[in-house]
Order: sequence, then C-alpha cells, then structure tokens
Amino acid sequence: MPSDDEKTFQDKVNEIKDTDEIKREETILKANEKGTTAKIRFQEKRLERKKSRNEKKLQSHIKSAEDSVDKAFKDADLEIKQLSEEIAIEIKNEEGPEDFILYKASSILKEIYLRAQLKIIMAKNDLITNLQDDLEDNLEVAEFEEDIAGLKEKTDHLIGTLEGKIATEKEEMKEKYGSE
Repeated sequence: MPSDDEKTFQDKVNEIKDTDEIKREETILKANEKGTTAKIRFQEKRLERKKSRNEKKLQSHIKSAEDSVDKAFKDADLEIKQLSEEIAIEIKNEEGPEDFILYKASSILKEIYLRAQLKIIMAKNDLITNLQDDLEDNLEVAEFEEDIAGLKEKTDHLIGTLEGKIATEKEEMKEKYGSE
C-alpha cells in the first residue's frame, strides 16, 4: 500500500498535469479565437469594399442615365429654339402659306418630342441593363454577408462552448485538489 507521501506526491503530479492541460486548452482557445476573429475582420473588410464598389457603380449608372436624360432634354430644347427661329424667318419672308408653315412646324415638333422620348427610353433601358448586370454582384454580396454572419455565429458558439468546458475543468480541479 502506498504511503501518504506518495499519494500527495501523485496528487500534486496529477494536479500539475491537469493545470497544464487547462492552460494548454486556454492557449489553443485564445489562438483559435484570434485566428477566427482575424478571418472574420478580413471577410468584413472585403465585404465593405464590395459594397462600396457596388454602391459606386450604382451611383455611376444612375448619374449616366440622368446625364442622358438631361442631354435629351437640352437637345430637344435647342431644336425647338432653332425651329422657332426658322418658322419666324419663313413667315417673315413669306416662304409659303402661314398655315402650311405652322403645320410643318407642328409635325417637326412631334418629331423632336419623339426623338427626345426615344433618347429617354434608351437611357432607361441602359440603366436597367446595367442594374441587371450589377444585380448578380449585389446578390453575391448578400450571400457573402450571410456567410460571415454564419461564421460569426458558429465561432461565438464554439468559443462559448470551449470557455464553458475550461471553466468546468477549473471547477473540477478546485474540487479535486482544493483552491488554485
């Protein structure tokens, strides 16, 4: 039968082994937590860059469409002014019956209107096409956000589980060997 000194010595050896095991687990936990946190931060920065790029592209497409619509309006306005001047000159020079000149002017105004409308519709179609192209990128960003959220949730759960396990091990050691 082993003596009391051998039991205490063995208990101390076991306590040291258990303490070392807990410290090792804590070190591993902290290292894993740092690595996972760094990975999450990297993914979040990547996501922010994608969001920023997509937002800039969207603003650029909208600005381009607005510019096209403004240009269509300015072009129509300029054509109307030129037509007005031409009509005034034709009526002044009596180049034909006034009703005929006004009828012709009315037809040209409709043509100007239709050209402006066509340019506006083309700008809208270009915007829709560009937005469709960007929709895939935005969907990818949304999926990426979900992946990061899932990773965070899983990491938090695992870290909590490991912290609980380590706390339990410490409590068991306290009960088994006394206070730390």
